[in-house]
Amino acid sequence: MFIRVEKKTLEEKIISSEEMVRVLESDLKPDEVDEALTDMVLGTYEHRTATAIYKYRA
Repeated sequence: MFIRVEKKTLEEKIISSEEMVRVLESDLKPDEVDEALTDMVLGTYEHRTATAIYKYRA
């Protein structure tokens, strides 16, 4: 499952894989999205924005 952690409150929220893809598509180049998702599932990558941290938790 993908988790969004709000930086200010540290509140965690489960998000759908579709929502995670939308976040990555807005921040990364199209050819980087699949690799980023794979790395997230493997636990080697956390995506960060100005307001949140996105990660995968099994």
